[in-house]
Amino acid sequence: MKLVKYTATGTKSSLTAEDKVFGVEVNQVLLAQAVRSYMSNSRQGTSQALTRAEVKRTKAKWYAQKGTGRARHGAQSAPIFVGGGVAHGPRGNANWKKKLTKVFKRQALVAALSAQAGNCLVDERILSLDGKTKSAQKILDKIATSPKSKILIILPDTEEKIMRAFNNLSQVNMMQVHDVNALDVATADQIIFTSISLKALEKRLS
Repeated sequence: MKLVKYTATGTKSSLTAEDKVFGVEVNQVLLAQAVRSYMSNSRQGTSQALTRAEVKRTKAKWYAQKGTGRARHGAQSAPIFVGGGVAHGPRGNANWKKKLTKVFKRQALVAALSAQAGNCLVDERILSLDGKTKSAQKILDKIATSPKSKILIILPDTEEKIMRAFNNLSQVNMMQVHDVNALDVATADQIIFTSISLKALEKRLS
């Protein structure tokens, strides 16, 4: 598989990536399962609604039991009234966890990389960044397909200057090779590697 590569001087060339990582047939069912699993596991599950016993409204009987011609009602905290408690609402103890085996995680990541192979590129210029956002933006302006493109930058290790340069750019997500997962790859518009991070990821998945 050939990936677009930009050298440290900005020269455009190509780089051969492993077909068993970037050129396999995409298992869409497994990829969809992995995305659902990662998204479900990211939910906090802490949403909680107030019951009629917890709503701070008067518990006094609203109006007379008889003689009004209306239905019989007691406290205004009943679920049928606006501002009342919620019946059978979330209680903050929901369990959204889904499990995915190590083998499936690896296969799903390979499937995501293969599906996104056309949007992957190698750019050595990010290694020479001075930590300034302006310098990082200049690089993105030349390679981004759209100003609003979601860009995933995969680094071999913690690079302080690179992370500081891209940190203020809301459309950019940075992560190290060992943290890359199918969800982040599948939802990115463009994926940027360095030569070192590309080889490290291929080694991890081979």
